[in-house]
Amino acid sequence: MRTSRWILALVLTAVALVAMAWLVASVNELHDRLAKHSSGLAVVVVGCALLVAAVSALAAARVFWKLGRSERPPVKAPDDVIRAAEVQAERAEGVIEQVKDEAARARLRTDLAVLRDDRRQRRFHVVVFGTASAGKTSLINALLGRHVGATDAVMGTTKRGEVHTQEVEGVDGTLLLTDTPGMSEASAGGGLRESEARSLAARADLLLFVVDHDLIRSEFEPLVALARQGKRSIVVLNKEDRFTEEDRAAVLTKLRERLAGIVPSKDVVSVAAAPRPLPVRIKEADGSVQTVYEPQAPDLGALQDRIAAVIRREGDALRAGNLLLRAHLIGKEAQDQVARERDERAQEVIDKFQWITAGTVFANPIPALDLMAAGAVQFQMISELAALYGVEVSSAHVKMIGQQMVQMLLKLGLVEAVTSLVAGLFKSSLVGYAAGGAAQAVSMAYLTHISGHAFAEYFARGQSWGDGGMQAALVRQFDLNSRAEFLQEFAKQALQHVSHRVFQAAADQPAGGKR
Repeated sequence: MRTSRWILALVLTAVALVAMAWLVASVNELHDRLAKHSSGLAVVVVGCALLVAAVSALAAARVFWKLGRSERPPVKAPDDVIRAAEVQAERAEGVIEQVKDEAARARLRTDLAVLRDDRRQRRFHVVVFGTASAGKTSLINALLGRHVGATDAVMGTTKRGEVHTQEVEGVDGTLLLTDTPGMSEASAGGGLRESEARSLAARADLLLFVVDHDLIRSEFEPLVALARQGKRSIVVLNKEDRFTEEDRAAVLTKLRERLAGIVPSKDVVSVAAAPRPLPVRIKEADGSVQTVYEPQAPDLGALQDRIAAVIRREGDALRAGNLLLRAHLIGKEAQDQVARERDERAQEVIDKFQWITAGTVFANPIPALDLMAAGAVQFQMISELAALYGVEVSSAHVKMIGQQMVQMLLKLGLVEAVTSLVAGLFKSSLVGYAAGGAAQAVSMAYLTHISGHAFAEYFARGQSWGDGGMQAALVRQFDLNSRAEFLQEFAKQALQHVSHRVFQAAADQPAGGKR
């Protein structure tokens, strides 16, 4: 683009010189003709002509100056986006304070502090992203002018995100260059490192997507996905020294065609981050010839110019949009952490009440009252789950949805089905003949487990059962929680509890059975 502008300027200059020569000859001829009649009139006409020429020359100079400028005016950061980022950060802070895990809360607070510090300072997060061994670390080493990361032929040299600082000439601010693990690693842990790389890329102000050939599916799809999120990208064809001039031009053309409408053609550049040494033949004094390999300097000119141009013109707007995205991601991560902690505590509540249910039903000598006893325990479980998820419910509402749950269990035939299954499991072992009412107790414990998870989901979704109502929620939990596995594990835990109590009682009993 810059070259074409200068060519146009040179052509216009040549035209202007020809026109000026013609104008001078014409004015001189006009002066000679007018001077024959009136010398004063000739001077006035020539003066007017010179004035017009001067004004025209100034106008042409202004046009040439505009044409010579390589960039358009900087893009101003939208005020509403900046305000939205501040509001999002404040909301994220409120959610972070709800996190109970101290390590997770401290990490999220640090992320938020870095975000706010980036907002005050002109720091640009540039993430280097691409397939394994495409030359990402070599590119960062070349950009920084020093060795900061290992480069190897083995895939997966970079294990996690590494951040480095760079000052860019002509840019008011600091670049934070982040190296990322490569995509498409087949080694153990490659999937986790790829997930980390995608997460880092999503948080970048500017993304450098490094390839060393034409795009393949595993590269094209994540690049398109990031571009659709509005992520500003520069595609870098690395190792250009390994191509002939014709092949390099062909690959660049193919990349620009594939990325048409996704990445502007001027944002697809080629570099040689770590060029191969060139063999040089040296003639020794004795006449022998020795071949040595001379290292070559990296060729990063096109990329450095493009980075500087993008940051000068779009840096503030990119930072504002990315601050909003990062604030949103921190808030979402905090919400996910709070949800995980609530789910863990909900599981503890459910475990507690399934054991209480089992004990209540086992101790009840009247089988007809088992459901009523289990229902009373379930009402208390519902109340604790509601409080855990921050939902205010009246005792009447708790009683109503608890009764609806019992009726739904009976309607679906789950009580009979589970009782039958448990009885079969206990009869298949010697434990069943000694356990007595254990089958019914464990059945009710399992049903409490199922209904507890259904209610936890109900409160987590803002008192909504979702599509299909309570019945669909129960069936879903019934399918998700394996009956046989739960019952076998429950029976195992019950035996462990009983054995522990027996041994503890024996240990507490004085020798000889006397106190």
